[in-house]
Amino acid sequence: MAYRNLGIVAGQSRDALVGAITVDTFGVDEQLTAFLTVFDEEVMLPCTAKLLDIDVEVLGFDIDGDERRGLVARCRRVGGQLGVVSLVDVRFASGTVAAWLHAAFRARLDLEPFPSQPPEDWSWPAR
Repeated sequence: MAYRNLGIVAGQSRDALVGAITVDTFGVDEQLTAFLTVFDEEVMLPCTAKLLDIDVEVLGFDIDGDERRGLVARCRRVGGQLGVVSLVDVRFASGTVAAWLHAAFRARLDLEPFPSQPPEDWSWPAR
């Protein structure tokens, strides 16, 4: 995908990140695949998050197959209970790569992003 040639660095806008991820995509399926690729490549797993104010560990990301649900997160609750939930409902710690990508994902879906800012030590895709 063409996003590999773009550099997003700390301080750039969420809209610039959305544009970089979805450049050269056509339709919802390709946009979901582009977001999934970036989540898979950039988020260190497992990572902690919240789901309805419950602590969970995110184990992975996937496409559900239903564009209305979009991306999903495979999560484990404390105690070992596993589940698959819509990624839009997961909240990552602000200031993390996961939170910044998640904010871009929610914004692309015209949902209010959870508060976040780009991590200071992250530049994507160039390292």
